[in-house]
Amino acid sequence: MVVFFGSPDFSVPTLERLVLSNYRPSLVVTQPDRVAGRGKKVVSTPVRLVAEKNNIPVKVISSFKSSEITDYLIKLNPDFFVVVAFGLIFPRKVLDIPSRGSINVHASLLPAYRGASPINSAIINGEAFTGVTIMQMAEKVDAGPVYLQKVVAIDPGETAGELFSRLADTGASLLIKTLVEIDFDKAKTVNQPETGISFAPMLKKIDGLIPWEKDAISVHNHIRGMNPWPGSFSYLKGKFIKIQNAWPCDLFKRTELPGTILQASNSSLIVACGIGSLRIKRLQVEGKRSLEAESFLRGFDMRVGEKFSGAGQNNSSAG
Repeated sequence: MVVFFGSPDFSVPTLERLVLSNYRPSLVVTQPDRVAGRGKKVVSTPVRLVAEKNNIPVKVISSFKSSEITDYLIKLNPDFFVVVAFGLIFPRKVLDIPSRGSINVHASLLPAYRGASPINSAIINGEAFTGVTIMQMAEKVDAGPVYLQKVVAIDPGETAGELFSRLADTGASLLIKTLVEIDFDKAKTVNQPETGISFAPMLKKIDGLIPWEKDAISVHNHIRGMNPWPGSFSYLKGKFIKIQNAWPCDLFKRTELPGTILQASNSSLIVACGIGSLRIKRLQVEGKRSLEAESFLRGFDMRVGEKFSGAGQNNSSAG
């Protein structure tokens, strides 16, 4: 018997693959419905929607503090817990419930990028590759022994959202392979090394603020690493502006302050960074639709010398 724990979109490909396999979950555990969007509509987790579509019973929990939840899981007498981006830390008493183990799908090559935002962090840090790890869960977050890993290359222009989709599919396939190997007594685990450990904490909205003071490549990586959430943003003339696509122009040292507009004509919007400059390709003013730079410049007055900033104030170039 398999009990599946998951909540966001990243969990869905694994759940869908399990449903079609010999490891169809008997129960899905997910987090409570959330209020989302401007209309404050109550929305179920993507995992709950998939479970209900496939007529799988759903248990909704917000923590493991209640002994009632632990007792409920014990009575199920499960073989496996499969955990994919569930969003809660599992206490030892819960991890020990399944007779054949608690298994986690994590979107990095552990021990690199333990934590909640491994995909974003890999892109923000300019990694050329990342991957997926299937591991045996431990009390310490993302520190358990590893069953399998698969390396995945990162395209230089790929966003976190695009990589997210590829890693979710890779994780689903690798999880099924792991369960089969366990069933046939071919699975082996390897302890994670004590070196190369890094962390990827949960992102906050403010993390999307563009660090113009960094070099152009780092700013480019920040923009794609924050896409789609929390979004990469800055302020110009008091307006909140999301920058969704950009590309480095050069890496020359500049005299202009970081964030200064160097060119804003026709289809070309170029902004100075700490080192080098960035060509902005797609952006959006809050409350408006996303536009390519050429269309954006026709409707929003931007001038050379004006400066993007980290606060909602009117800034022009400083001398």
